[in-house]
Amino acid sequence: MQKQPFDETGLQSLLQALYALTDQQLNEEAAALKLQPKLWINGHFELTSEQLDYLDQMPAPISHFLGEQGSFAIGNRLPIVLHKEGDTPGDEDKLFKPKSNLTIETDSQGHISVGGSMSIDITYLNS
Repeated sequence: MQKQPFDETGLQSLLQALYALTDQQLNEEAAALKLQPKLWINGHFELTSEQLDYLDQMPAPISHFLGEQGSFAIGNRLPIVLHKEGDTPGDEDKLFKPKSNLTIETDSQGHISVGGSMSIDITYLNS
């Protein structure tokens, strides 16, 4: 799978390619994201050296959240969006905020229904 730019257009192109996979192939991708989110992200997006450093230093709770929630969203072909605000990245501080409202439910016959979406908000703050 071709690496995509780390922006909304790149994310949507990646999701389009992923969601066209067979269920088995998609489940393998989702499992890889869940197990090694940093490696998966680096393998699917074109990242600058600054972005790679940021990814490498990302605290475990954030990468764990990305892995768990992202895996669920991708494995169920749910929407994910990426919002970037502020100036072009440089030496500015960055606020990285993944959010989700993913849901799963079952009825008395065991039918499962999933829904919701995930978003990743990145805000560049002037120092």
